[in-house]
Amino acid sequence: MPEPFPRRRLEQVRTVPGVREAHPMYLDNASGRLRDTNPNPADRGPTLGIRVIGVDPSAHLLDVPELNPAGDQAAKLTVPGTAFYDRRTKKNPAHPDQTVYGRFDEGVETELSKSKIRLVGEVDLGTDFTCDGTLVMSDQTFLDILRRPYAFPSDSPAANVDLGLIRLDPSADREQVKEAIRRAVSTGEADADVDVFTVEELKEREHTFWLNNTPIGFAFGFGTFMGFAVGVVICYQILSGDVTDHLPQYATLKALGYGNGYLAWVVLQESLILAVLGFVVGLGVSWVAYEVLTASTGMPLRMTPDRIAWVFAGTVAMCAASGLVALMGLLKADPADVF
Repeated sequence: MPEPFPRRRLEQVRTVPGVREAHPMYLDNASGRLRDTNPNPADRGPTLGIRVIGVDPSAHLLDVPELNPAGDQAAKLTVPGTAFYDRRTKKNPAHPDQTVYGRFDEGVETELSKSKIRLVGEVDLGTDFTCDGTLVMSDQTFLDILRRPYAFPSDSPAANVDLGLIRLDPSADREQVKEAIRRAVSTGEADADVDVFTVEELKEREHTFWLNNTPIGFAFGFGTFMGFAVGVVICYQILSGDVTDHLPQYATLKALGYGNGYLAWVVLQESLILAVLGFVVGLGVSWVAYEVLTASTGMPLRMTPDRIAWVFAGTVAMCAASGLVALMGLLKADPADVF
């Protein structure tokens, strides 16, 4: 979770040429505790933490259609004590028709951190490794519930924000404006209290953090390495067994004058066929697994073209490497010894 920074930084940003709007966004992954909404008290689970996002409903800061001011949904959040829930919140295994927080439907009333809220709509966001669900509310409702004055003895609740979202003029040069914003909010110290990123840079920063600085990233990286290593061994066993079974045929080709390069190409063709067929089957299985996991966990797992291309390249490299290793015995084989 990002560290809060002074809201006055946004006032400084608004003075930068090329900046059209600068809005605060509030995030909470820790103190937001949602009471189970199950109507039957006997079936209610414990109060659980939930991610809470506070935004200006009239600014369309999140890329979801429900928050588009041109529609009739965003205006619902202007009523104090209201919130949208994420329709992809993690489901309760014991009650598949409910979430881990209980029943989520429009009109449901519950408690968030001991304050009453009413669910007035839904959005499509998805879960992640840290949160099982998300509530979206107006910035004022967020401050009233989660940033009460006693949390900031010397400041007002709105004095600090978690993220600042900036819109530029259509004709503005993004890189130039970004550098101008950095200069505008610079404190003159080595450790500035804000960082400035484009949307793509922020996504890459989060991706790098999860990949390099968390146990989850290590687990996925190690799993990928082990999958590649096991794949090389299995492919080698298949190709090596095939070469051994057909060694007399290969020896005949060598006796007829075919060189090692031709024999290597034959084995590599086998490995490429193995790679393509295995990839097609694996892609189909993975696609189904992605859909099942997305439906059961709420995490937005996507089979992107870039991911497909990288996996295909890795599969071809894996099988080709196995084929080259399997070739070693064939290239050294003497036709006279075979016969």
